[in-house]
Amino acid sequence: MMLKRVPIVVVVGVVAALAAAKTSRADVRPNPLFADHMVLQRGDVTPVWGTAAPGERVTVTFAGQTRETTAGADGAWRIELRDLVAGGPHTLSMAGTNVVTLSDVFVGDVWLCAGQSNMEWALARCTGGEEAVDRSPEQRFVRLCTIPHACADEPQSEVAARWSLPDPKVTRFFSGVAWWFATKLQREIDVPVGVINCSYGGTTIQAWMPGDVLARGPWPKDASTDVSLSRADYDKRRAALQPVMDRYLAEKAEAVRNGRSPPPHPAGWPGDFRGPTRLWNGMIAPLAPLRIRGVAWYQGESNAYVRVADTYGDLLPAMIASWRDGFGSPELPFLVFQISRCRARKADPNAPSGMAQLREAQDRTVRSTPRTALVVTLDLGVEDVHYPDKEPAGERAAKAALALAYGRDVAASGPRYQGLECGAGRAVVRFDRAIGGLESRGGPLQGFAIAGSDRRFFVADASIAGDTVVVTSPNVPEPVAVRYGWADMPDVNLFDGTGLPAAPFRSDDWPLAAGGAAAGTGPSAP
Repeated sequence: MMLKRVPIVVVVGVVAALAAAKTSRADVRPNPLFADHMVLQRGDVTPVWGTAAPGERVTVTFAGQTRETTAGADGAWRIELRDLVAGGPHTLSMAGTNVVTLSDVFVGDVWLCAGQSNMEWALARCTGGEEAVDRSPEQRFVRLCTIPHACADEPQSEVAARWSLPDPKVTRFFSGVAWWFATKLQREIDVPVGVINCSYGGTTIQAWMPGDVLARGPWPKDASTDVSLSRADYDKRRAALQPVMDRYLAEKAEAVRNGRSPPPHPAGWPGDFRGPTRLWNGMIAPLAPLRIRGVAWYQGESNAYVRVADTYGDLLPAMIASWRDGFGSPELPFLVFQISRCRARKADPNAPSGMAQLREAQDRTVRSTPRTALVVTLDLGVEDVHYPDKEPAGERAAKAALALAYGRDVAASGPRYQGLECGAGRAVVRFDRAIGGLESRGGPLQGFAIAGSDRRFFVADASIAGDTVVVTSPNVPEPVAVRYGWADMPDVNLFDGTGLPAAPFRSDDWPLAAGGAAAGTGPSAP
């Protein structure tokens, strides 16, 4: 569908949803997810829901369709629009004893972008972000929805969602990754795109999972998965630091009274309780009835620690399954951003790495879970966990979405490990998905390590030979295993001909001792 570049007409509602919520009567009120400037998902069934007086007759009108229903005993109502076609703007009206009219509503594709701080990282703080902010009004067919931080003990039915136009006052604080993903995707599919930013920095995957899923999984039942144990640990840490916080608040108040600079905020103070299932309850459960096109998931840094990352390979596929179940879409496309390199560089290739373990769990999940795709960001990272160059990540995600969710024949992922052949003192690594061949960018190949049967890894020499990489080391005359990018902060530079980076890998399946090194090994010099 080709979009017509027509002026946007904003129709003022007869009674705004917010005003309706403040009346003393139980007026018809849409769920807060439905608002001016929103995008409704095109397709066969698109639900709309809200509240009214128990037993009240509710009529919903949109894009030539009229649907009626009756609010239940609890005041909840829901209707389903059918076969919506991309386009707009339309008005969406809900009528009972009152009328609520939402304006400038488009039909297109809605993507949920969720995760922790690299997803949350604001556009204005990214490389090239200020220029993107200034030009954001040009993206008139991209609409933004922000889900505020919301932790809850039980699944909620509402969250204070905020839809908006791509105004610089909004886009500068919006997710940089989500912005570039949405704008690049919209340019390709040429229909309106609604992008929902549902992210919260410093959170674990367990916080985003339903409580019943955490209760029955194969992982240990400890403070990372049991909300009561997690709450007890949180309360203990908070109580220990309470005297420090009380002193800080008193000193801050005195400094303000006397015109002095306030003291530094106490380190380690626990903010909101973001324990297991709390974000599922407060931020995902309220969205679950919404029809969406897919999910872009960027999380893992808070789980990427030695003796912590071990369970991510079970948690991630369970989370994907639970979200698909929650959204009523068993084949919901899922883009998984592989966490980038960060933290300190380590010279020893045998050093434990929770980051490497977690990246492997992400890769294995995508290989074994249908309708998923991996977005590799390994080359973009810096020692700080928040790398600034987010545009390539968003662009790679858009390519992955085009291939996965839209069936486009596009280069969507870089070289991926396929197999290994060892002999004559060398190891030959085979790759698939190396469109345009293999390339080394910025100098000789880096990031490879090689080991013999003693399972001791050494930094290796590597060179491209056609569609393979040949790996050798004088320290390993009879190699049996190769790893690439297996570290918290590896130096890597293997790409395909389209500029997409190779995913990290290890050819061995040796048990990992201490969270990262092969069992039975000691340190070895490079």
